[in-house]
Amino acid sequence: MTKQLKVLFVFLLVLIAFNFFEARFLSKNINIYFWFLYIAFSIALSLPFIFRKRQGFVLPIQLIFLSMLISIFMAYISWGQSIMNSILATVPYMLWIFFFYLLEIKIPIKTIEKIILIYGIIYIILYFYQFTHPDPILFGYGDEFSEEGRGIIRIRFPGGGIFYLASFMAINKLTTQKDKRWLWFLLSILGVVVCVMQVNRQDIFTLSLLFFYHLVKNLAIFKKIIVIISFIGLLFFLKFLYNSNNPIVNGIVEQQKSDIQAGENNIRVIEGIYFLTEFSPNNISRIFGNGVPYALETEYGLFVDKLTNEQGFYFSDVGIIGMYAMFGILSVFAYILIWIKSFTLPIPKEFNYVKYYLWYLLITSLTSYYVFHSRYLIATVFALYIYQTIYEKEKKTLILNHRSTGNI
Repeated sequence: MTKQLKVLFVFLLVLIAFNFFEARFLSKNINIYFWFLYIAFSIALSLPFIFRKRQGFVLPIQLIFLSMLISIFMAYISWGQSIMNSILATVPYMLWIFFFYLLEIKIPIKTIEKIILIYGIIYIILYFYQFTHPDPILFGYGDEFSEEGRGIIRIRFPGGGIFYLASFMAINKLTTQKDKRWLWFLLSILGVVVCVMQVNRQDIFTLSLLFFYHLVKNLAIFKKIIVIISFIGLLFFLKFLYNSNNPIVNGIVEQQKSDIQAGENNIRVIEGIYFLTEFSPNNISRIFGNGVPYALETEYGLFVDKLTNEQGFYFSDVGIIGMYAMFGILSVFAYILIWIKSFTLPIPKEFNYVKYYLWYLLITSLTSYYVFHSRYLIATVFALYIYQTIYEKEKKTLILNHRSTGNI
């Protein structure tokens, strides 16, 4: 493929990874087949390049992919699910190795950033259109747009990973670049607005925390005090909104009260304990995982479906614990390595947004599917590719400078 075709292939992969934002006006069957084949082809393209020098994030991603391969056989050993069915169920999660294809073709970081920006803007446009035209539902599936007692219709559809990565990129570039600051400011504001309108407490908390950290960390003491006072003022403003019976704020507060009162009876606590201690039928599955259940055509798939319908237990509710249940200890260990490296590997300040995205996954890792779901996976691959590319470039420059100095 030419360079332009490779870029186009990557650009379309994002859209297809989101299954066209789950557009309901497209043929469902054609959609699914095209989505699966495109993802499978992307994985096949990446396979020849998986064996690279183990530096940066290479080893963790290799371990995650290995854990998924092993889990395919574990689903057969522990649940009797056929190898073919397990492959079909696991392929969407294997897009991790597209990281190696990107490293091989060396797409410029600027190009990846443009793709992130374009899809981040598309997500925002689709969000506001769907919010202002909730009937009919054009994007997403199920009853995702119900209020759920939170005071506002929740518009949530595939693409959240790119949206948050774009939001972190916007706030980062707002303070590190002099050009297009109006664009980065607007996207930063819209990132906060859309996040709040989705009424997801963990997302609101995490985005606010990381935005606040970014704005404060490099300021002089006097400016830090101003920002902190402004933040406290914002808290008082939110308190005022609560007292004024604002439905969004009231919904968040009431949901928080409900969770606190539930305590140990909180459904996520119960789910987490179950998937850690009771879900796996044998010790080998407790180590290497159980694999991904395939629809309702296997005993394993039927068991997980029954677990969902009768007890309300979902892999997606408990994040990395759900990932452990499917892919075992290796996948969790790999993620721990990724997070450790996100704190220890240096990166120029204009690219700190990839760190923020990885920290966003860390903070939400026990209460969301963001760490493994296909809705977020392509954004995770982009973040790690950018981080890896810059890390390798910086390391190479450091070695060349060292050699140059030694020759003098």
